[in-house]
Amino acid sequence: MQQRGGCGRTFVLVIVGLIGLCIITRIFWWESHIKGFLPQPLPLFPTVAPYTPGAAPSLATVFGFPLMPAEAYGPLEITRYGLQNPAQGNRSNCFRDAGGRTVPFSQLYHAGVDLFALNDAGQVAWGLARHAPVHAVADGVTAFIMDAGYEGQVIGIEHLMADGSTVYSVYWHVSHLQVEVGQPVTRGQVIAVIYDMGLNSHLHWEMRTFLDGSNMFPAGTAGARGTCNRQVAGVGYTWDDNPARAHPSYYGYLDPIAFVENHR
Repeated sequence: MQQRGGCGRTFVLVIVGLIGLCIITRIFWWESHIKGFLPQPLPLFPTVAPYTPGAAPSLATVFGFPLMPAEAYGPLEITRYGLQNPAQGNRSNCFRDAGGRTVPFSQLYHAGVDLFALNDAGQVAWGLARHAPVHAVADGVTAFIMDAGYEGQVIGIEHLMADGSTVYSVYWHVSHLQVEVGQPVTRGQVIAVIYDMGLNSHLHWEMRTFLDGSNMFPAGTAGARGTCNRQVAGVGYTWDDNPARAHPSYYGYLDPIAFVENHR
């Protein structure tokens, strides 16, 4: 009788344990899904009409933000335009100082803005930006597409302004591209989704006055002394020994958020 009672208690404990495990698993799955640990599904892509390469682009008279709704996405304080990013640490980059030493990421100036998903409290919801649709910020023509390997792909779009000048919007860390080089796009058109980089999923977005970044650092600058040139998409950062030419604005980068707010 005592042995039979012990078996009964063991059976009950096993059942209770299994129920508890199921509850914990369910809670973990739910919390993980909300907080971005699990992959987000791809959106339904709108049908895009056929295009004729080389078609004249429309004037870009109105600009918007690449992620919608705009208030649901924002940068970390250290991933805003024109700020140094100490979180990147001391691993080397392509810049070399006057002594020939590589410059650590922590000293570099961010040439765009990194947009992460935000929760209702305005805090970063890590990972929830993955697979979010990326929209063209204005009418224009797809100027280049580049494969950035484990960091996804890069899209550059040329925008013709009313005064005859051109600006370029550049979208890093994207996948599932919906455009081709030479294809006209309209403001708000879905051009890709944010590439899945796990909890670090985000969109690095630039506005700039140049198309080709393969020779953007003049002789004598830290970028030219290193290996920063020869990269069409640019490197997303700037720096120099001379503070007057260290900031992204010196090289033709624009503050993306300020630019859109001034052209809405």
